[in-house]
Amino acid sequence: MRAKFTAAAVQEEIGYLDPTGNAERFAKRVQEEAAAGAELIVLPELANIGYPVSAESDDLADYYHAAEHFGGEFTQAIRDAAVSTGTHVVVGFAERHATLTGVIANTAVLIRPDASTEFHRKIHLPRLEKSYFEPGGELTPFDTELGRIGVLVCADNSFPEAARVLALRGAEVIAVSYQAPTLPNPTLYHGLTATRAYENQCYVVAANRCGAQGELPFCGTSAIGAPDGTLPAALDDQPGTARAELDADLLVRTRLFQTRYRDRRPDLYGPIAQA
Repeated sequence: MRAKFTAAAVQEEIGYLDPTGNAERFAKRVQEEAAAGAELIVLPELANIGYPVSAESDDLADYYHAAEHFGGEFTQAIRDAAVSTGTHVVVGFAERHATLTGVIANTAVLIRPDASTEFHRKIHLPRLEKSYFEPGGELTPFDTELGRIGVLVCADNSFPEAARVLALRGAEVIAVSYQAPTLPNPTLYHGLTATRAYENQCYVVAANRCGAQGELPFCGTSAIGAPDGTLPAALDDQPGTARAELDADLLVRTRLFQTRYRDRRPDLYGPIAQA
């Protein structure tokens, strides 16, 4: 991991089935965060067209037709912004299958400044998402100039095993793209961000959307978690940016002080995978 760099979790509203407006909105936010010094910028889940609304056939068809292959209108605009600003960007989008018509995935793409890309397709699909998306099946961190970055999408981060696998495979930063609704506990996602960072002794950069889609409100509360369990940046439910400096020395010192990886007992954890 580079000694120090700035990361930003961008919290913004998303227009339903509006890839043009969303492309303009988020490309501008990438440019603004780059101007503020960010080198890693994380955007929300399904940022190209918003969240599915129902399992009715017309809604399913409308959503599919608004989705895109990587390099479509929305993702091309974000890739251009990443390249022009020299930043690493993680963004979620509804992705059409490369070869199978009628199949889409809930995908997050990591775009490097040289335009090279890596993809994570959401593994854990809750509720309505099962009617829309094909689940992914890989947990692989990606090497970048900033360090090794793992990527999760929303509900993936509610399964601690997913973040732990990324950390065991060398992830120093885990980027999480969310579209999480408002829940009874208004600080739940702050807690998840801090907990995943603390238990894996890595950085977590979590970007949620805000605002509402129809009658469904989204909670925002984007945040950056540090290896010592603190939140150096955290938002409420309004548009904004959680921005913080990520310091490799803190990661090292935290792991030397609390030897969590040496203290693991994987010989006792078998029932997690077997149950």
